Amino acid sequence: MKKSLLVSLILLSWILLTACGNKDEKENKIENTIEPVVTEECKNAVENYLAWANQQWQWEEVKAGDNIVVDYIWRLEDGTVFDTSIQSIAEVCWKYNESRDYTQWLSFQAQGGQMIKWFDDGVIWMKIWQTKTVQFWPEEWYWEYDKTKVETYTSDELWDLSQYELWMMIQKNYYEVGVITSITDKEMVVDFNHELAWKNLIFDITLKSIN
Repeated sequence: MKKSLLVSLILLSWILLTACGNKDEKENKIENTIEPVVTEECKNAVENYLAWANQQWQWEEVKAGDNIVVDYIWRLEDGTVFDTSIQSIAEVCWKYNESRDYTQWLSFQAQGGQMIKWFDDGVIWMKIWQTKTVQFWPEEWYWEYDKTKVETYTSDELWDLSQYELWMMIQKNYYEVGVITSITDKEMVVDFNHELAWKNLIFDITLKSIN
């Protein structure tokens, strides 16, 4: 197990560092971990966007089968932005992707089976420029939290624990990636549950157009 886990960690670190390119140290830390990143600047950006939204409604409504375009903010209850199609929010919430074209919003057919059910159902009867907040629990999409997927590794198993850091991602095998949730000089705890397990998921959806 020792050799397999160490090799997987090295491979995962190489992939992540390659993807980061020439980003600065703070960005690299965030890209290489899944440590929650919740800043006041990020929270304020989301609050300001939601305060601005819903002020320019038009009267045309979404019906099943319509081709629509939306912007979205995908966040957690603690304010963490998990993903967004809005560049200004992505930039201040450490979710900006240089390879993404933020002028190309999310487009799909309403209730056409292209989106997850709760997102798809949420847009029906929305009006152009309306913003709606849709929430659902992870057991409706992701599996529930499994305590047996929390594993402890000792210094005897992994040689030198000083090479690991809190919130660093660990790849156990091809399918399982965990995050270090606790670490000392003698042992570390790795949680291999999906990072969204046991977390309420929130989508703020803004309807941009109906085609």
